[in-house]
Amino acid sequence: MLLKRISGKNYFIASLILFGIILVLVIAVFVLTAFIPDALGQKPQEYSISTVCEFEPWQFRIEALSVNFPEGGTIATVQETNFDRTVMLLGRGTIRHYNNGTDHDEAYGVFMTVEHGLFEEIRGDNIFIPVQDLERLEIVTAVFNRQEGKPTIWKDKIPMSFHTPEGLSYFYLIAMDGEPILPPETKYSSLNVLGSAVVYTLFTLIMLLVIMLFTLDHRYSKYWVHLARTHPGYLGLILAPVLAAIMAAGTIMPEINNWPDYYAFIGYAAGILILIGLFKLGYIDFLDFGLRRDRLKHGYLLAVVTAALIMMATRGFPEGVDTGDYNNLLQLPLLFLLIALPREMIWRGYIQAYLTRLTGPNWGLLIMILLAAAAHTAFIYATEPWMLYYPYTHLEIAVLVPGTAAILGFIYLRTENILANALLHSLIIFLPGIIQY
Repeated sequence: MLLKRISGKNYFIASLILFGIILVLVIAVFVLTAFIPDALGQKPQEYSISTVCEFEPWQFRIEALSVNFPEGGTIATVQETNFDRTVMLLGRGTIRHYNNGTDHDEAYGVFMTVEHGLFEEIRGDNIFIPVQDLERLEIVTAVFNRQEGKPTIWKDKIPMSFHTPEGLSYFYLIAMDGEPILPPETKYSSLNVLGSAVVYTLFTLIMLLVIMLFTLDHRYSKYWVHLARTHPGYLGLILAPVLAAIMAAGTIMPEINNWPDYYAFIGYAAGILILIGLFKLGYIDFLDFGLRRDRLKHGYLLAVVTAALIMMATRGFPEGVDTGDYNNLLQLPLLFLLIALPREMIWRGYIQAYLTRLTGPNWGLLIMILLAAAAHTAFIYATEPWMLYYPYTHLEIAVLVPGTAAILGFIYLRTENILANALLHSLIIFLPGIIQY
């Protein structure tokens, strides 16, 4: 509204104002990342066993971790960069984690990432001898396959991790049965977490302004104006959180049962069928799920541009694209039909549309964002509750998830076409798997 008052109906002036604001925000992001380089997340590390060696009796103390393997043990290197080394130590001994008071006698091991120089310092004169015994190698591999590695956030969209290469940057203990003892100990600073939150908040604002720039001539359709003047029934006040819970359950069940991600479609389909049934019985009205013939041609270019900007904001400029075989290409239409479209039909096509009718577009968008964040928090609590102790998970809950919901909700307000939303949603999930960096 303020933009309209300043520019009147002159779209050229309005576009200049928006472009200027976007430019200032982009400069602010560059300045922040220059001073806080760890504020941007990285592509998650890929772990695989490169070497397995046995070591002599070994005792060391490093920051909050004290390890004593009086009979020696096994060390597996699972990831190595120019800065640090990630290893898995296995053996009978005593391991103490001083920061949380954990004290394990006869523990089985520790998973840790440590700076190269510091690793050589604690290694001392200990000799590592490659393991040749196949049975022992199988045991090490079985334990490795149970490990978590560094935490990854935003797994269902654009997975990213945050870590520092300094000192002992990450570790957790391993129980006798080979399971990780979580939550892990992570080195981070409040400045880095705050910097990440500010950077990704600015990215979200930039995306919203770009969408506004592309849709300056937007006018709500007569259909939406009519809806705004028709007060909805109060059954939707109950249905909105119930549907959010159903959506959360639809993503939780495949995760905890190790089912394929596409099984989430069952929960989404259940939500859609409930809405259709209530509509047929006359309990709710104007149920179109955002699929209106007069709006189906709008918003696709905007969705593609927004997806490209989101990828550049979170990953930078790509080096190439690897589509792999035909099976990888088939993932996009499957994501569109089984995940993105039913999600958008419920979240934006019904929940946001209902809230918009009840409270107006701005409050409707905000309440939908809060419901999406609550549903995602429930998902994390049900599947990986230890992640709530990891500080960057709160970045996911407070910034990344609400930011994505805001972008999708704003595109729906500007296009009124749920297919454009579903296209953007599916691209956000699909592109990280084929773009090389």
